[in-house]
Amino acid sequence: MAEETREVRGRVPKDIKIAFEIACARLEVTQTAALEEAIRDWLQKKDSPAGGKSEGR
Repeated sequence: MAEETREVRGRVPKDIKIAFEIACARLEVTQTAALEEAIRDWLQKKDSPAGGKSEGR
């Protein structure tokens, strides 16, 4: 069964958006995968219990 997903939206400065798109293309990583990794890293840094893999959610 596929993991349920939700959309996340936000605004960042234009230069960050462009740098992000370029980095994802250069690394051959989808923007979705890169954003998920960034959010997980941020949650872990903030000591959130949700920072790890979801537990059946």
